[in-house]
Parts: sequence; C-alpha cells; structure tokens
Amino acid sequence: MVLKKINTTFLIFLLLFLSGEINIYGQNSDSIYDWFDQKTGKENLAINNGKLLLNYDRVANNNDRFYFSQYVTGTVVYDDQTYNNVVVNYDLYNDDLILKPNGEADKSPIILVKDKVQSFSIDKKNYVNLNYSQTKIFDIINGYYEEGYIGNQLRFYIKHAKTRTERINSDGPYDDFTEKTYFILNYKNEYFKISSKKSIITIFPEYKKLINEFYSTNDYMIKLDKSKFLTNLFTYLNSNIQ
Repeated sequence: MVLKKINTTFLIFLLLFLSGEINIYGQNSDSIYDWFDQKTGKENLAINNGKLLLNYDRVANNNDRFYFSQYVTGTVVYDDQTYNNVVVNYDLYNDDLILKPNGEADKSPIILVKDKVQSFSIDKKNYVNLNYSQTKIFDIINGYYEEGYIGNQLRFYIKHAKTRTERINSDGPYDDFTEKTYFILNYKNEYFKISSKKSIITIFPEYKKLINEFYSTNDYMIKLDKSKFLTNLFTYLNSNIQ
C-alpha cells in the first residue's frame, strides 16, 4: 500500500469513485490504498527502485547472511510513504533491506535504497533507520536498528549484524556467517554504546543503586537473552527517571 501525492493519481482515484467502481464508505484507509496499489500495478510503485541483489554466497546448513530464514511479509515506510504486505528480508552482512517486488515467487529481489527507507515492521517488531533524515550523523550509528524500548525519557535500540568468514569443508570453500548483536541507547538526545553494567552506570550515575539492584535480581537473564534483559532494564529505568 502506498499513499501517492501526485495529481494524476488523485484524478484516477476520483474518477473510479465517481464511476462506482470503488466505495470508500465502511473501508479503512489501508484497505483503500491496498486496493489502489492493485489497480495501478505493483510494478509502478516508487518502492520498486533499487539494485538487483546478486548473491553468490556459498553456505552450509542454511547459515546465510539474512536475519529471517525465509522472505517474510511486512510493512515498509519508504520515502515517507507506507507500503503494506510487501515481501522482504534483512541482509545483516551488508545492513540492507531486500524486497521481492512481485511476491514470494519473485526470482529477482532488489536492494532498497537505504537513504529512503525510514523503517520496516515484521512480526510486531519495528526496525528503524537511525540515519534517516538525521541532520547530524553520529559516529556510532549505522543504518537499521530494532526498537527494543521506546520511552518518554530514553530509547533503546538493538543492532543485528553478521560477519563472514571463508571456511573449507569436504565440498570445498563456503561462507560462514556469525551473528553479532550490539546495543545503543538514546538519552537526552545523545547516543551511547551499551556494552556492560559499567557503561550504563556511567550514563545514569544517580541511579547506580537501582541498576545494581536490577542486575542482582535479574542477572540470570543476561546469558539467556541479553536483548530482553536490557529491554526490561531500560523499561524499569525509564519509569524511575525524574
């Protein structure tokens, strides 16, 4: 789905409405715009711009560069326009969002222009491009981040990435990808790397006692799911910051 801001589009929509082909009453905006995309043709959507993905990786045990094991359906905000029900995957090695313009069966996926991707949502999780429309580019910020927690005092982001190592087995050389996770916190309009309890206390020295108490009670979760642990911690801190 995309809301197009051009006069010709509006005229087409108006003519179809007046002719009785569509009825806007009782429909929400998403259903109207999804219908419009079907009528105008997916190949004409602005999002269908980008370089063709040329993936020559040779992998073992399906251990590839992507975040999702297969292409999934999601929502993308591209160039200030929202597209629903698009088929995408997230390339963690190059930090690119990959689109199949013609659906799951499409054999020619494209790499979306990162400067135009504001965010994408998949399975109730939202991923934002922190470099999008930034007047100041922060050295520690690079591309897409999962929103871990967004509060009124602070914002916690999770960075998913993969490194690649060439290895050799009985079948010859192959690419081995290893996933890495990094954490970023935005507080008082500044970005901070989160690497340890000490790095958190450095940001919130006045809440050192609360942080130590939270770690003491919940440190078992760090090895199980560090992302969830930090999400819970910053949710807790947000509720206590004056």
